[in-house]
Amino acid sequence: MKQYFLLVILTLFLTACDQNSENMIRKEVLSIAEDYVTGNLSDTTKITLDNGTMIIGDDQKTYVIDPEKIFIGFIDSDTKKDAIISLLPYRGNIEVTTEHLFIINTSGRLLLIRTLESDMKILEIKDGVITAEIPEYSRNSPLFYCPSCWEVVKYRFVNGEPVRIE
Repeated sequence: MKQYFLLVILTLFLTACDQNSENMIRKEVLSIAEDYVTGNLSDTTKITLDNGTMIIGDDQKTYVIDPEKIFIGFIDSDTKKDAIISLLPYRGNIEVTTEHLFIINTSGRLLLIRTLESDMKILEIKDGVITAEIPEYSRNSPLFYCPSCWEVVKYRFVNGEPVRIE
């Protein structure tokens, strides 16, 4: 009985530590995303909503940084958790191609190593595989917004690039 009790306590402790680690990663990813956006714009204004979503823009472009668009997992070949955050950019009221920031844990620090403009929607990162949905039609097609016209694909991060796998 004591061994079972110790196992439960150990499991709870490890779960709490992992959750705390992910919260720290999320905060750092949000900071990296904010620095990326403000570095690409001039004379920005920032609004932070109650749910943590940031809206940062200037007179040309606005970015929505949503904490729900952070995906944490093992992307490269090491055993340190990495992240991808998807930013929603707008020109005026029109959403333009989503920008994905690939943030890799290198030597204990999270570093932005790749940006990718793509209409893909990241679904998850698990065991080094990035699962995403990609549209079958271009953004200017009326079928772009058709829910059944999206394909689920898988990628691995190889030499700094997402590579589609079968």
